[in-house]
Amino acid sequence: MSKVYKRSSHLLYTIGICVSLMIMISSIVILNALDDCGLMYTSGTSLKKLLMDQAAYDYSIWALSDKDGDYNEEFMNEKGCNIGIIETDNGNLGDLDLNDSSTYIYRNFDQELPAQYYMTNVYTSDDSEFYLSEKLYDFLFVNGNEVYNYDIEEYQPKDIKGIGYDMVGQKAYVWDGEEFIELNDTSYNYKASDDGGTYNTTNIYDRIWASQVPEDSNQHSFTAAADDKNQTSQEDDSSKEKNETNVINEDEEDQMLPAESIITTSGDAKILYIDGKAYPALGDDNSGYILELYGTESSGALSLSNVADLSDLHDQLGSEDLSVCTLDTVSSVMEYTMDSSYKQYTVITFPRPDQSRDSFFVQAQRYLGIIPVLHVALPLLMVISGILVLVLSILLVIRAGNYDDHGRLSTDILADFPIEVTFVIFGCVESLAIAVIHYSAGYDYNTSQYGLVVIGIGIFVGAYAGVLWAESIIINFKRKQLFRNTLCYKMLRAMVRPLRRGIDSIKTVLASIKWGYRIAGMCLVIAFVEYMSIAVIDDKESLMLFWLLEKVVLAAIIIKVLKQYAKVKKAAVDMADGNMDVRVDTTKMLIDLEEHGHALNKIGSGLNTAVNERMKSERMKTELITNVSHDIKTPLTSVINYVDLLQKENFDNETARSYLEVLDRQAKRLKKLIEDLIEASKAASGSIKFNMESVNARVLLNQSVGEFEDRLQGSNITVVTQIPDRDVYVRADNRYLFRVLDNLMSNIVKYSQEGTRAYVELNEDGGMVRYTFKNISRDKLGISADELMERFVRGDMSRNTEGNGLGLSIARSLTESMGGKMELTVDGDLFKVDVTFPEVVKESVA
Repeated sequence: MSKVYKRSSHLLYTIGICVSLMIMISSIVILNALDDCGLMYTSGTSLKKLLMDQAAYDYSIWALSDKDGDYNEEFMNEKGCNIGIIETDNGNLGDLDLNDSSTYIYRNFDQELPAQYYMTNVYTSDDSEFYLSEKLYDFLFVNGNEVYNYDIEEYQPKDIKGIGYDMVGQKAYVWDGEEFIELNDTSYNYKASDDGGTYNTTNIYDRIWASQVPEDSNQHSFTAAADDKNQTSQEDDSSKEKNETNVINEDEEDQMLPAESIITTSGDAKILYIDGKAYPALGDDNSGYILELYGTESSGALSLSNVADLSDLHDQLGSEDLSVCTLDTVSSVMEYTMDSSYKQYTVITFPRPDQSRDSFFVQAQRYLGIIPVLHVALPLLMVISGILVLVLSILLVIRAGNYDDHGRLSTDILADFPIEVTFVIFGCVESLAIAVIHYSAGYDYNTSQYGLVVIGIGIFVGAYAGVLWAESIIINFKRKQLFRNTLCYKMLRAMVRPLRRGIDSIKTVLASIKWGYRIAGMCLVIAFVEYMSIAVIDDKESLMLFWLLEKVVLAAIIIKVLKQYAKVKKAAVDMADGNMDVRVDTTKMLIDLEEHGHALNKIGSGLNTAVNERMKSERMKTELITNVSHDIKTPLTSVINYVDLLQKENFDNETARSYLEVLDRQAKRLKKLIEDLIEASKAASGSIKFNMESVNARVLLNQSVGEFEDRLQGSNITVVTQIPDRDVYVRADNRYLFRVLDNLMSNIVKYSQEGTRAYVELNEDGGMVRYTFKNISRDKLGISADELMERFVRGDMSRNTEGNGLGLSIARSLTESMGGKMELTVDGDLFKVDVTFPEVVKESVA
């Protein structure tokens, strides 16, 4: 039931977001449509005038759309609209009598105009395109009643024969050889500049102006009137002539200008001719200003010495209806004029008393009551739906990937897809939804019930797809795999893995093979030599790619061979260290290395078998000794008891008494041997349970030496001890550690040379406690220290002493079982034993 509730709540959140989003989008669209129509911030009388003017304009469009017919007379009569059409010039009615029927080119009424009527101006041409609708406004998708005038302008290319600038009107004009044409504002810019004109543009206009100079400048008048203060006579002194130019051509004395028409300029400014008339230049090359020209094909900067000053023609140019042109190149323009069929109509409309319920004026009255409500309702609806979208989105974010009762993050199938895949899927769904909306909005039925349903479904599907995709992103974010669940990451990871394996292989080879670095170095040297050899070849491009591929393949082969060799070598080294369980994986190995790997595997198996057999034999021997020792111990105890009873009897026969003494001594020796065998067997098998504790190593050694004092004196052996005055502690079993020391002291008594000194020491060395026992052997030691540690091996090869060869073996087993270490050294007749245990600090003892 909980799962059903969660799924239903998730579905409700999603649907709620989509519906709220649809309402919010629709509100925004209608608000923008109202704003585009000028209805959003208009009310009262202004709103009524705007609506009625729009109704009159719609009727005008309907009438002019059939200007070659009957001006849609049937539609006007059906809707109940009176309409009259006047062809005008620039919308100027002048003194026309609007009640005179001859004023109109068409009208469907005979009475005089009422007190209230509506007048609109409409421009059309033969190429005009009309969009008609029976609705006053359609705020969603359909264009209202509109007329679009295409190709009403005709373009004609013309060469520039001169260019001038009106400083008063701040406008530029060009002369095409016949008339002045106004230059479009976007084609030029009069601005300050210290760089002057560009070289190419300046040269072009120098040639243009030179071609306009008349052959006999005296036969032409000058349009630019000279001011009294600027006029000068030919009799002026030479000082004034330096600052004033009064000649057209300085090289010819006979071309001096008449005094009454001289144009004065300063500096290096030129006289410019347009249609044979002289004009002063706007400035010189160093004036600090230029006329920047922006052509569609070429542009450039023009110095003011090549721009005519047209300020004196300001009134004349401003009063004429000049054509407008756009600069094409710096020396040509594109002049555009209106299509000859382009006309303006003034349309007068007013409603009839019997107008239909769906006439434009009735619709305007209806909107007059609806739009004030929309002014309040649409913003409020947009805000409420936006808040709902935000709240439901937050709830959906919280719910997305929520944890279940077992603490696991729940997910869905969409979140498991790579993020790029889900993006493409939802992008396709969104594109399909947009295409459906666009398709439905592009036909006449789009405002019908069917069209609006299709559009609504498209919006809902697009919103739902967007919500699902956003939810999958949120789930991946909560699962901390937003980047890991991308195709880019997976591709990078797939590329990194082989690279990482290759690097690991190289590291393995270099770490396992001592001469791996040498091989790498030699390969690099060879590769460098080959590269340098190829670099001097003319056709090196074709070889370089082949060489690079060959080196990559060769490097991969070398690394693979060395890696397999490293495996074989590592296995051999491990076997040499005693690890016989190691095996070489010969899968996909080269033939020779595979044979070596199989051989090593067989060697390991054979050695393991031999070791197991030997261990089995040792176990059998140990078990045999233990069992036999137990079986002998019981009857031997009876023999010892009966011998003891016989010794208590009074025998007069001395020979029998001596026999009993020998029997008692050998029985006890046999008992001691059996006990040692049992203890050695337990120590070797690890069946002894030790009571580990902190033991005073100094006190224990003193006790052990004291136990053997009488026997040492009987053998005339002097013991020299070196024991610290303070207590030293080790962690061991007190009873078995004493047994170790007892065995070593017993070994000194049994095998030391009489009349010699034995040394017993206790030392501390780097956290370790070391017992040292040294003595001179009575008999020649013809065996190694390792052999002496074996069972039943004695230094007395004649076996005349009472030892059984188990003391050292038992001592070593007990020492190692308690965590210590026992080392034996033989140097000639010197016999030395070191027993080492970790030291325990005194504070931890308490």
